[in-house]
Amino acid sequence: MKYFIVTAKCGHVGRLHCIWIDFAVAADSAKEAAKKVRWFKRVKHNHKDAIRLVREVAFEEFIKQKATNDDDPYLHCKNIQQQRLIENIESRICEDTWNIARSNNIKRKISRSSYKLKKSEIAVMEAYSRIAEYMEEAA
Repeated sequence: MKYFIVTAKCGHVGRLHCIWIDFAVAADSAKEAAKKVRWFKRVKHNHKDAIRLVREVAFEEFIKQKATNDDDPYLHCKNIQQQRLIENIESRICEDTWNIARSNNIKRKISRSSYKLKKSEIAVMEAYSRIAEYMEEAA
């Protein structure tokens, strides 16, 4: 069994933000350690860039990181009210580039669909006016 420290992207700090946390993990390989950490609580599981770094460490550093994580209030808070009470949490929060890029694509799709909706509404109104003109001419 080897010891690893895995840097992972954690959430629950806003949709476009994240916090990078180092987790201590015991595993047979770096790949297995990354897979374990990806499914820890608070880690953004489905992000392609959820795991930033995996490095093998000595047992002493592994124990130190475990103690650091045990003392981290962010990893132990149960709700947003407890999270807001954590001192200097704003300094730990980073922008989540993956979600920002994704939200830009969603905005583009939404704006495109609203354009298509307006275009179809205009076409319907033009059809009604043509029908009304035809009915007036026929009468």
